[in-house]
Amino acid sequence: MSGIEYIFFMGVLAALFLIVKALTFDASDWISRGLKRGDLYSLIEVASGVRPDGLTADQAHRLEVRGMVRPYGTGRFRATLRGRLALLLRQALRRSASVSQSRDAA
Repeated sequence: MSGIEYIFFMGVLAALFLIVKALTFDASDWISRGLKRGDLYSLIEVASGVRPDGLTADQAHRLEVRGMVRPYGTGRFRATLRGRLALLLRQALRRSASVSQSRDAA
């Protein structure tokens, strides 16, 4: 197998891998993995700037481990890009669930 054929073959394998991962991705599991009840609500408050110091020590640890917040100053936190993405996915999942429930009721 020549170098170009090998590169093409590896590109096709990478594309198949990405397709399979995209089709089997469970967003709700990714969002809530390792978090407890109330963590995402606190993340909303931090991300919106309402309460940048609104995390307990346990919540801060869980969200930091997941890479959703980063500390700054003393006892204050900022939502990271990953945290904001989790909130956007959560909002989209809730909207799609409410739309499907309204269709089922009709």
